[in-house]
Amino acid sequence: MHRNLSALINLLIVFFLIGIASYSEAKTPDAVLKQKSAVVNLHVNDRNGKKIASGTGFFVDKSGIIVTDCQIISKWFKKVENILRVETGGVQFPLEDLISRRCENNLVLIKVDGADLPSVKLDMHYKPKIGKNITVVQGIPGGGGIFSEATIKSIIKQDKLFQTSIRVNPKSSGSPVFNSDGEVIGAIVSPAKKDKNMNAALIKDIPNQIERYKKSIIVKKSTPPPYQPPKETKKTGDANEYFLLGCEYENSHSYREAIEAYKESLRMNPNYPDAYINLGVVYYKLGKYSDAIEAFKEAAKVEPNSLLVYRKLGTAYIIRGAYSEAVDAFRKATDIEPNNAEAHFNLGIAYFLTGDKTAAFQEYITLRDIDKERSDILRDILVN
Repeated sequence: MHRNLSALINLLIVFFLIGIASYSEAKTPDAVLKQKSAVVNLHVNDRNGKKIASGTGFFVDKSGIIVTDCQIISKWFKKVENILRVETGGVQFPLEDLISRRCENNLVLIKVDGADLPSVKLDMHYKPKIGKNITVVQGIPGGGGIFSEATIKSIIKQDKLFQTSIRVNPKSSGSPVFNSDGEVIGAIVSPAKKDKNMNAALIKDIPNQIERYKKSIIVKKSTPPPYQPPKETKKTGDANEYFLLGCEYENSHSYREAIEAYKESLRMNPNYPDAYINLGVVYYKLGKYSDAIEAFKEAAKVEPNSLLVYRKLGTAYIIRGAYSEAVDAFRKATDIEPNNAEAHFNLGIAYFLTGDKTAAFQEYITLRDIDKERSDILRDILVN
């Protein structure tokens, strides 16, 4: 009798646990579950590969635009040699651009190299109310996410910030917050030190930032610098064909094929700067920074007055930790175009990394008259 009673109790416990698991899973709306592939993991590593910080982000556009918490980006910026890694499902995405010039409502936009990526649905008009159900999805290694059902606990700043019932967890920073309709209404952000629960920032301004960014890209692409092939070059037509083929491969992310096409173009026309530049960019995307540097150096030999070449060369030098060489490259960029804000900003960073804060501060002074927003960012880096 005792044995039968014990078996019955164990059976009831099993059914009870199954019931809990089923109920817990049922609470997460299907519309949210279907969007888990849009959640990514972000890691900041030092130059030796040691992990400094981790967080979450999520795709808000199929082109690779990601929303995350400012805190993870601040950790990345703390030392310029730190490396930011973005990955999901075992796939690592090369970082392409930092869209946000500064943190807005504790959130920041970054862009990775990608196309036709899964993205979340947004609700920019959501008005938070205390007690409303929400779902938070934290990214996990290997893809997918941890689903946490919660409620809105309090409104901190109307139309900007609210507190959730989720306990503080640094790895949740940047996680998307879904409403019951499966739409993202905000993102988890780092709370104040005294808070025991995670806060969430609304994403009302995110679509506007994305639209401004896309418009700026269209403007840049619509006015490319004209390329003039050398008059003495032979077989230019064939070289151009392979160059365009390389561009097609690169745009479809077939990087190995792109490399071979660009190399073939250069075999036919060794004085083709655009082919060297694109070859260097592909190497950079693949993390082959030494090869990228060599390609950019060859481009500089052919096109010694190209601002673009020296900007890319300097960036690659910084990634490799060759800060003095980066200074030389960015200084040449400022010589070519003295009023180029990005060149002066990059030169200031390079000086800072070499330890020459006096020269870095001089670039800040120069930058104040050209681009106040960039000068403020550079000043903040120098004084911290």
